[in-house]
Amino acid sequence: MKVRYVQASLLVLVLAAAASAQTQTPDCSNPQNPTILGFVKQGLELEAKHDLEGAIETSKKVLAVEPNNECALNTIAGLYGVMGNFQQEVEWARRAIEANPRFMKAYINLGNAQGSLGNVKEAEAALTKARDLEPKNPLPIYSLGVLAEQQQRFQQALTFYQLSVKADPKFEDGYFNLAAMYADLKRIAEAKATLKKLLELNPNAQDAKEMLRQLERQKR
Repeated sequence: MKVRYVQASLLVLVLAAAASAQTQTPDCSNPQNPTILGFVKQGLELEAKHDLEGAIETSKKVLAVEPNNECALNTIAGLYGVMGNFQQEVEWARRAIEANPRFMKAYINLGNAQGSLGNVKEAEAALTKARDLEPKNPLPIYSLGVLAEQQQRFQQALTFYQLSVKADPKFEDGYFNLAAMYADLKRIAEAKATLKKLLELNPNAQDAKEMLRQLERQKR
């Protein structure tokens, strides 16, 4: 089953913040400087339109005002990740970590990029650091699950996905990947129950509806 994979771009981080307030890191969607706030809004609009290059250039305008703005640095990292340019994602995530060594979401981008580059130990180290910084936040746990699944460590991935929704019972992505993992492990009843829980949280989750339809068509 297809899983969800989260790159921590600004748009994704805004949505994640709405789902979970368990964070120590800065509120990147609401900077105090009004000039930067304008750039942030512009960047969100461009990202929503899939103009990722434009969103990157807008974040660089933030850096022209505040060269060590960890939010802009990490947003650029996440956007490069969405574009599949993982080496650039590593470089910008490291710059965000230099600006703020306790910026959990920068470690998420670093770990995602290292995993995509096949650097498994480096990916695990970065994602584990993210989890250590914010142990109650579901995103690092979930990301460790994605990494484990990429390495075909399916039982470990399942455990991480279970822990992610335990950390945040409203964490939609965790439920989706948990359901997909149950389905791949032929635990169909548990997969269906998990999808139904997700759809209670978000009745408009089309990918969850499609997965549930596929499972319902299978023989019981």
